[in-house]
Amino acid sequence: MENNNQQNSKKTKKGKAMIIVLSIILVITLVSAAFVIGMNLGKSDDSDDSDNDTKTTSSQSNKDEKDEKDDDNAKSSDDEKDDGLMVIRGLDLAVEEYGIGFREGSDIVPEVNKITKELYKDGTLKEIAAKYDLADNLLEIGEAKDRSSGESDLEYIKEKGKLVIGYTVYDPLNFTNDKGEFVGFDTEYAKAVCEKLGVEPEFVEINWDTKEMELNSKNIDCIWNGFVITEEREENLDFTVPYILNKQVVVIRKGDANKYKDTASLKDAYIVAEANSLAESTIMYDDNLKNANLILVETSKEAIEEVKSGNADAAILDYTQVQEYFEE
Repeated sequence: MENNNQQNSKKTKKGKAMIIVLSIILVITLVSAAFVIGMNLGKSDDSDDSDNDTKTTSSQSNKDEKDEKDDDNAKSSDDEKDDGLMVIRGLDLAVEEYGIGFREGSDIVPEVNKITKELYKDGTLKEIAAKYDLADNLLEIGEAKDRSSGESDLEYIKEKGKLVIGYTVYDPLNFTNDKGEFVGFDTEYAKAVCEKLGVEPEFVEINWDTKEMELNSKNIDCIWNGFVITEEREENLDFTVPYILNKQVVVIRKGDANKYKDTASLKDAYIVAEANSLAESTIMYDDNLKNANLILVETSKEAIEEVKSGNADAAILDYTQVQEYFEE
């Protein structure tokens, strides 16, 4: 009986030991399985992250490409903003100088010349010229002959306390800006001269065709508006020293750059110019341009529009006006 009990006791101990061993194996198996599962999940997350990174990089790359295209389109748009126009380089049709026109024999001319020289020396004229992109056009102020005679214009103007200035709208010399202010190189130049003369400037818009009549009838005291000095005009007027150098240039569409390079290539073209201007005279006196199809308009802006729209092949314009449209 005792032996039987001992045997049973041994069997019980073996059974318990076996259960413990199996439990340990089960725990190890579960832990291992959990570890493996965790590893796989980690790899899956890394893969997802990698995919997301790839997608993000691809998306960013596409965005960068789009931005580059947008930039290119913007540049193209900017090119179109200058309306695809250009100046034919090296084709200067006429060189001219601007002066202020007074009545013949006017004794105010020497005084204005003296003041102009002072304004040039102290940098005032240079500052104004730079403001309106005319620094390269400004002439060094030289000496001028005194041709004054007869009735004193200077005394007449000082007595009434104002200088009546005849002008037409001519950007960048006399014009009204976006703020409604009357500005321009000639406008500011005139104000500076009047300040030193001790009188007020009064700007009166005139009909350019009757400017000399307006001057001689004393409706105005001077013509101060990009007034070109010519021998013919000097026979009836007194000019101040020249202060701006100008020239006539040719504006065409960029697409016609290889087609139009000189006046000979323009002889059969449609050319637009401002009526009663030096541009019109330049065309009429050029052996090639006088054979072209001439279109006359009222303003330089209209001339530009004619070329933009394709109604004209080229426009003849003052260089000072062209700088409003192009950065030289």
